[in-house]
Amino acid sequence: MNPVLLHLYPAGFRRAFGDEIADSYREATAGAGPRARLREAADVAAHALRLRLGIGSVHAGGRLLAAAAPFGLAATAGYAAFNLVGSVSDWYVIRSAGVAADAGTLATLMNAGYLLTLIGAVVALAGRHVPGVLCAIVGTVVSSVSFLYPIWRMPPDLTSAFVGFLLMPILIAALPLACPPDLRPSRRVRGAAGVFALVAWAALFVVALSVIDPLGIGLLTPWHFGVPMIAALALVGRRAFAEIRTTAQLAFAGAPFIATMYFSGWVRTEEVVTVVGALAATAVALRIRRRSDSDRINPA
Repeated sequence: MNPVLLHLYPAGFRRAFGDEIADSYREATAGAGPRARLREAADVAAHALRLRLGIGSVHAGGRLLAAAAPFGLAATAGYAAFNLVGSVSDWYVIRSAGVAADAGTLATLMNAGYLLTLIGAVVALAGRHVPGVLCAIVGTVVSSVSFLYPIWRMPPDLTSAFVGFLLMPILIAALPLACPPDLRPSRRVRGAAGVFALVAWAALFVVALSVIDPLGIGLLTPWHFGVPMIAALALVGRRAFAEIRTTAQLAFAGAPFIATMYFSGWVRTEEVVTVVGALAATAVALRIRRRSDSDRINPA
């Protein structure tokens, strides 16, 4: 085993388990090709990094990230779907009016990024965690850069504000990558056909929302934002909700949605206080329920 890999671990952990790690690495890579060796080395490096950061499965931080990861994916999927709905809806309205709609290169690239983000988040929620999360991150970066490129010559204060708005979706998309491997949800969809069907459903869902205009005014409404979020939460599944057992986990699970609503323009600064208040009330209810369950299981 490369000594550099072993020295990535904290000194105490290395002294206690260094020989065991080296033996496991040798067994896993015996007779393996360069690709398998690289994958194993990446797994070792990631495990060492989690231990150094205190976000492994044995740490409270790791369990916190594991509980929040599915909701980060749901917020990412809903955010991408909402932006796609807006773009496709504009195109549909313009074409319905008989006007030729020619999307520019940057707009096309941005929409491709949103679509890639949506597909990645759905694939990750289906159970293909790492490929899906990486796909969502790449898509979010592409859409953010495509949006930012035309405004990079604006005054520095405006440019910095836009950078903040566009970095947040990337951070939310990357959040599930920090989930410890042994705490990731099990695969909910078996087989490539099932995953393909789920991705096709997500794409058709965006098209349907783009065409359906509940108010008949051709503008984006809370319907176009809320329905994708509800659909994404449905993909999260009941088990992920059951894993929310502490106030900290509830806060981490709710934070991506608050940030997404704020950076999408559906929640203003003064309204964030109301949303946080609702989240705090939910946390109190959760604590009361946990205490009631504990008293029922362990009566005095």
